[in-house]
Amino acid sequence: MSGRLEGRVALVTGGGRGIGRAIVDAFAREGAAVGILDLKAEVSEPAAEAVRAAGGKAMALVGNVAKREDVFAAASKLEEAFGPTTILVNNAMWNRYGPLEDQDETMIGRMIDVGFKGVIWGYQAVVPQMRKAGGGAIVNIASPSAVIAMKHGIMYSAIKAAVAASTRSAAAEFGPDNIRVNAIAPGSTRTDGANMVVTEEGWERRRAKVPLGRLGEPKDIANAAVFLASDEASWISGDMLFVDGAMTFAFS
Repeated sequence: MSGRLEGRVALVTGGGRGIGRAIVDAFAREGAAVGILDLKAEVSEPAAEAVRAAGGKAMALVGNVAKREDVFAAASKLEEAFGPTTILVNNAMWNRYGPLEDQDETMIGRMIDVGFKGVIWGYQAVVPQMRKAGGGAIVNIASPSAVIAMKHGIMYSAIKAAVAASTRSAAAEFGPDNIRVNAIAPGSTRTDGANMVVTEEGWERRRAKVPLGRLGEPKDIANAAVFLASDEASWISGDMLFVDGAMTFAFS
């Protein structure tokens, strides 16, 4: 542990699995107290227990980021336990790929509610705490699809483009309060969830498109999140960092 986030309090949405879990673990190793907000206790609690077993500070939080009141309640509980939140990672997403004509109102609504409204609720719940603390850092998880085309990903691309746009505007709006807002655009990253829907053949096709010659791992995204949340990035705001082995712009 190098302590780059020592004394900070972080809220990570969708923090119980995949990239979110890797970010939780990395933040805890760097000294942050972490609130892990996920839809089910059986997801968030084991993640918190693992952090505590390793000597870190963590709190399992249960809620649906699509519901404003759930996000506010989680932020309030975290503040009561550890003090004002100074880091927010908007990571939670619910997505379904497929032809647009196959996506009904319920499916599209849930994608927007979780993937975009959840980000807005995060801003609203946490920024007042950051102001109270004298500043903070927000890291949004966007996607290369925010800037390049993706077949059968119209809604996903649109939502992630909205997240990227909100990152820039939030950086301008919250900057005078010493709050930085940045985004990460992860490339093809192997997670347990992705492994359930992507075959080995599919992963190999993706790997072949990466100039650096390998797929991403959750720790690659977590390392970027630690940097953007730390004082090392104290003059970086409104940016989107592509963590993708150069895939996006080499093949766009």
